[in-house]
Amino acid sequence: MSTDLNGFSEISPEGLSTEFLLLCLRGRWEETALEAARALSQANGFDWNAIYDAAQREGIAPLLYAIARGRNLLPSSIEEEWRMAYFANARRNLLLFQELARVLRELDARGIPTIVLKGAALAEAVYGNPAVRPMCDADVLVRRQDVPRALSALVALNYEAPHSEARAGDTLTYENEILLRKPGAQDIVLEIHWSLFDSPYYQHTLAVDWFWATATPLYIAGVAARMLGPEAQVLHLCGHLLLHHGSGAPRLLWLHDIAEVLVAYRETLDWETLLRQTQAFNLTLPVRQLLLRVQEQWHAPIPETALARLRALEPSAQEARVFTDLTAPHRPVIRRFWADLASMPGWKTRLAYAWHSIFPTAVYMQARYNIIHPWLTPLYYPYRWWVGVRGLWGKARS
Repeated sequence: MSTDLNGFSEISPEGLSTEFLLLCLRGRWEETALEAARALSQANGFDWNAIYDAAQREGIAPLLYAIARGRNLLPSSIEEEWRMAYFANARRNLLLFQELARVLRELDARGIPTIVLKGAALAEAVYGNPAVRPMCDADVLVRRQDVPRALSALVALNYEAPHSEARAGDTLTYENEILLRKPGAQDIVLEIHWSLFDSPYYQHTLAVDWFWATATPLYIAGVAARMLGPEAQVLHLCGHLLLHHGSGAPRLLWLHDIAEVLVAYRETLDWETLLRQTQAFNLTLPVRQLLLRVQEQWHAPIPETALARLRALEPSAQEARVFTDLTAPHRPVIRRFWADLASMPGWKTRLAYAWHSIFPTAVYMQARYNIIHPWLTPLYYPYRWWVGVRGLWGKARS
């Protein structure tokens, strides 16, 4: 997106808003970007209401306040609204970090190694200010064999899992995480991961041991923990953003996370390792797409040699197929089912997954479809199948 100050009149109102926000975000490490943002705010068609709405929608209001406060860049009314968002986020994150520290202490006491993922790790170690990075939940990685003990520890801390399983053990076998909730004055949501991507293909092929081996120290509310190393962090953020959230327009906050990591580790990030592992883990498409974007729009520091190699990387046929499936704009249930099935290794695993998906337990069916009378349960199996087929048929007709 252009930042040529002579070309503002040619940018659409929506484009002006996005351009202004990007310039402000770059202002974290590029002073001239803030001057460009100030000039842009004088352009014809500039709409402060649109800026305010976009910042709220993109989850960056607290960060923008930290960047712009005291610079006479914003109208006083908007700066005050974002100041309130900043301190509200600080209060929420303080409680979340205190609870996360409690969880980490309990898991450590039981001999369960952990890695803090995504927002909680970034807010503390990369942004350097937990108040600027909004978080809906906290994400913690444990080893697969430690999941049962980790869940037992969390239940002892009054966490509860909100969903039943199609069949006992399916979550650990076919998923990469479980969401737990702790009710209270402020509900706490915690996601326990044992693999990094929500895809059977990556759950079976990704060498998670490398992510553990390259993890680095982290402190959460004074409690010693670990976070992904710089190269692993970039791989995870890029892969998670596209493989989990799909092809829709990603929030500026998530894209800025990637840029922020590149800036924070610009002196130590090993591009040789990053590019080698990108191909080894079949993450070429998400890494290439997102790194080129943040380099262009955020001016993230990527060496020219790395950019050239990044553009030259070729995804494997398997990665291209999986990427297409995971980023399709419309993924009806039955399409996801077939894509997941095709990604699994061996017919035994595929048959078990298919059987469990088509014929889940009666307990699961009653919870999933709010069946009042148990004797009605058998009737809901054909309904379940029909809903899946209807989604695919409806898309084909559209």
